[in-house]
Amino acid sequence: MTIEQELDAFVTFARGQLADDTDAGSLDALFDRWRLENPPPESRDEDVAAIAASLEDFRRGERGVPARDTSAALHSELDERG
Repeated sequence: MTIEQELDAFVTFARGQLADDTDAGSLDALFDRWRLENPPPESRDEDVAAIAASLEDFRRGERGVPARDTSAALHSELDERG
């Protein structure tokens, strides 16, 4: 997709958002929303590679750290900072 095509796609998206929600926020907020719904191809490639790596880790038995442990460590660190 060329820059001109991307710009046209964003303008179409932004106009649609404004038609649906007259208080759609700032231009930056509209762009952030558009980027979430239309990530660049490189980002998609990185996400696919990360998911593939995670699946391979899972197949090898790596289960990561339980969320409750990570959450407890984060709470402890934040409490220490005061």
